[in-house]
Amino acid sequence: MSAIGTCYPVWLRRLREAGIDAAGFELDLMLEEGLSLSKAQRLSHPEQEIGPENIAQIQQWISRREQGEPLQYLLGWWEFYGRRFSVGPGVLIPRADTEILVEQALKELEHVPAPRIADLCAGSGCVGLTIACERPTAQVSLLELSPDAFDYCARNVKALAPGCRLIRADVLRTTAGLTGLDAVLSNPPYIPSGDLPGLQKEVQKEPRLALDGAEDGLRFYREIPLLWKEALAPGGLIAFEIGFDQATAVVSFLERAGFCHIRTVKDYGGNDRVVLGRKPRLS
Repeated sequence: MSAIGTCYPVWLRRLREAGIDAAGFELDLMLEEGLSLSKAQRLSHPEQEIGPENIAQIQQWISRREQGEPLQYLLGWWEFYGRRFSVGPGVLIPRADTEILVEQALKELEHVPAPRIADLCAGSGCVGLTIACERPTAQVSLLELSPDAFDYCARNVKALAPGCRLIRADVLRTTAGLTGLDAVLSNPPYIPSGDLPGLQKEVQKEPRLALDGAEDGLRFYREIPLLWKEALAPGGLIAFEIGFDQATAVVSFLERAGFCHIRTVKDYGGNDRVVLGRKPRLS
């Protein structure tokens, strides 16, 4: 048995020496998840003792973090739009930037009574499932190719929005029979293949399939509008999360595919983050 007040500074130093910027934040999350010990409890009762099994658990997590494994994979979950999503090796970790895509979709579909939505490259399902939770009348289909990501998405569907439809599919090859959609949404792979080796070590632990956007990072933006336009109802929305320097290219792809009312939305850091467009209505 050891007191938390004795163990904590040792563990914190290890994380800091591993180059983890938010070491204190991460360690507090580990303690809360592994020991059910909140930061307030740790500070008010530094004498509280923890057993050898719990110590071993935290030390194992720290060792894995030192090797670059993402904190989210250790915890088995991450929060997105106020909800916990199951995550682990093989699925992209939800990020706050993606909430901009969700916010814009909710605004654009505000006056559609029961919107029919496809979330392409769904990963954990954070985009489509969040919309399903925020708009219970929405009819959401989530499409994912990776077997590992599909399994995590299935867990999240069961936990958060069991009425959603989960489809195993390559969204560059098929629309899976979906028609009359009010929205096609996607946070696709958008990192150029040549940039992958230079990503931080935690990101390199995430699945390449969810990151690699081909040589220029633009493959999915180039192909999805052409294939999925016919699955949209007239006036239907298409919306992508994009990399900070990809807006001009993505806008041009939507224009060439015949979309209209195209615009770009910035994230809270001032970077271009979402491109939206509409399928023309019938004249």
